[in-house]
Amino acid sequence: MRRTDRGRGLAVVAVLPLLITAVACESGGADGAKSDKGAGHPVYGEKLGRQLVSAREVTEKSGSARFTYTLTYTTKSGTVRDVTTGAQDYGKKTADATRTLTLPGGLPAKTGEQLGARPGKGPEAFEVTGSDVAYRTRSGAWLRYAASGSKEFVDRAGVVLSRAGDEVPYGGTLADTIAHAATPVKQPVVGSDGSRVYATTASARSAAEALPADIGFLVPMGKDEPAPVPLTIKLDAEGRITEGTADYAPVLTALHKAGALREVTALKAVYRLTDHGKAVPRRTAGASAEDAEKVLTDLHAVPPGACASDDTGLGSQALVRVGDCTGRSDLRVFGHVKVDKTSRDELTMEDGETAARDLCRAKFATVPAAWVAKARPKNSFLVTGDSALEMAYSPGGDNRVSGEFTCYVSTTG
Repeated sequence: MRRTDRGRGLAVVAVLPLLITAVACESGGADGAKSDKGAGHPVYGEKLGRQLVSAREVTEKSGSARFTYTLTYTTKSGTVRDVTTGAQDYGKKTADATRTLTLPGGLPAKTGEQLGARPGKGPEAFEVTGSDVAYRTRSGAWLRYAASGSKEFVDRAGVVLSRAGDEVPYGGTLADTIAHAATPVKQPVVGSDGSRVYATTASARSAAEALPADIGFLVPMGKDEPAPVPLTIKLDAEGRITEGTADYAPVLTALHKAGALREVTALKAVYRLTDHGKAVPRRTAGASAEDAEKVLTDLHAVPPGACASDDTGLGSQALVRVGDCTGRSDLRVFGHVKVDKTSRDELTMEDGETAARDLCRAKFATVPAAWVAKARPKNSFLVTGDSALEMAYSPGGDNRVSGEFTCYVSTTG
């Protein structure tokens, strides 16, 4: 996950107040020992260091599977459940998925936003074909995100395109983390039905890939990377993956230090596979799906007074679909502002965002009333944009913060 020196600000303002890394030695010790009664088995007949690798191969050779991926956030206000269900065909590299986010009453709005909650947002449906992903809008129409699009668009559409997985057809789940799990150091627990349960770990970097993008981006890397995440992987008697569970406690501690998800006291993930060889992904997007790159517009390019929908599958308003203000829309732009502030005192990117809010507040008071009449909450607006910071390191030098911002109102809520 890339981090840059540019920051994207979003503020609500009230106007009135690859594969598992199997690096252990193949002989000697627990890793070198084959499992009991596993001779000739495609998974359990292998040495311990190869068993999870072989399990992935056997799972994919089954042809397909249904999956359920559940993120459970325990909060002071109750339990948040982020559930994705679907089917995937390993050979054809196709998948369908529906994601549903359920929030408890009383959850702070900021926490809900970090988890992906949006006003008026319902279940999200996606279909994957190879490296391309289609998203179904509220109207039932489909938007197709093509991996062959322009580099600029592909970079901006990464949240959707990442659902075309590198490890399995549908990405962004614990399957990606399982694929990079550490080699187990202990033999698995054997069930009466022939199943096996392995206790291992995954790096925080790998575990972050299975979190919503806005949260995973905040997980520290490098020298500040959290401790590995405990991971449990269950295989059936045939050696196929049936379940993976992860306890994100080490990651959650790091997120708290970064000021994120402080309302959340526990975070666990469960990934289950069923119907091996029987599942068939839905294929409903079809040729009628519209090219997202052609129909979506950068929010900063939307003219003042215009309305737009953010029903794009991206989970943000970076790219929107401009539409008629008489129909259903999610936002209305009322201005664009530029900030260019210099000072011999120290400046931060927050100083740029504060200056942008002040400029937008002035516009809010002077634009046609119809442009802001449907603001939700009433008499409030939002500001989003990029701020760049230049610091002078010589005594008496000027520091500078600058950026371009868009002022708009939310019309759903």
